[in-house]
Amino acid sequence: MAVRKCPNCGAVMPAGSVAVYSYDLVCASCQRPLAISELSRNLAAFAGLAAGAIVWWIVTLRFADQPGALGWVWPVFLAYLAASVVAALTLMLVANLELGDGDPMPQSVAVTSHVHH
Repeated sequence: MAVRKCPNCGAVMPAGSVAVYSYDLVCASCQRPLAISELSRNLAAFAGLAAGAIVWWIVTLRFADQPGALGWVWPVFLAYLAASVVAALTLMLVANLELGDGDPMPQSVAVTSHVHH
């Protein structure tokens, strides 16, 4: 299956929407609820953890001789930042969509208020 394609109608979801609305994805074309496959989620999490571990190791070597709190704060902070960014980017690149559980989203109806004078 192609990356970020709706399995029902074949419409391609924007990469940003997949990352932002990963738990509440709805196809813009057919209004069916979508879910990201477990393999895609696990791959993104693994890539993020691997990037975080590599960044932690590199930054620890750089700040190992730093006295005080900066010696341990920078490696943890930058590793967390790298893991977050790499996981989101990986999910945007490799997300395989499946039909989600639940009913199709109802069509929105414009509500007009009646003003009485």
